[in-house]
Amino acid sequence: MRKRPLLSLAGGVVGVVGLGFGLAYACGAPPFDGERGKIEDAAVCKTLGGSAGAADALRKVLPEESSYSFDDQVMHRRTDDTDRTYETSCFVNGGGKTLLVATAEMVGYDVVANASAASEVTSFQAGDKAVASERFAAIYVPCRDEGPREHLSVVVELKRRGGAADAEVRDGLSSLARGAALFAHRQAMCDAPAEVTG
Repeated sequence: MRKRPLLSLAGGVVGVVGLGFGLAYACGAPPFDGERGKIEDAAVCKTLGGSAGAADALRKVLPEESSYSFDDQVMHRRTDDTDRTYETSCFVNGGGKTLLVATAEMVGYDVVANASAASEVTSFQAGDKAVASERFAAIYVPCRDEGPREHLSVVVELKRRGGAADAEVRDGLSSLARGAALFAHRQAMCDAPAEVTG
């Protein structure tokens, strides 16, 4: 005889939960919002070049999330000709996950050469060497002409990608790497030509 009240109670709980999910869906609340978050030019990491081009490239390569956040860090800023350090990073997050990481640092060796197997990358025109794949883009940018030949190593790594075609993703990552390279070249007070076009 007690089974009927328990079944009624269980049915009521299921009905309330179902109603709650239905309202959330109808109101567009997460995870049912379906709207892609906006990537505003002003919110994008300045270390990516801070242009509308960076926001466009991010929209192209990133997965759809209800919101995006940007964490721009300058760990070491070159202050004069004797300073041999420069290091920045940009973390792009969405949906509780890291979606993209971009770094720039002053180095005396070729980081780009070790970035990936040659069969996985496509070269593009920028700096002394530039390569891209569907997962990352990297540029080895001349920085110092005088004294030790220092370079900037700029790497943009896509941790989670959207639905764009491989060629679009490569183009987007290459564009982001170019913007980050130009920004780093200016901020690191480089005297060698960057050999990078925006």
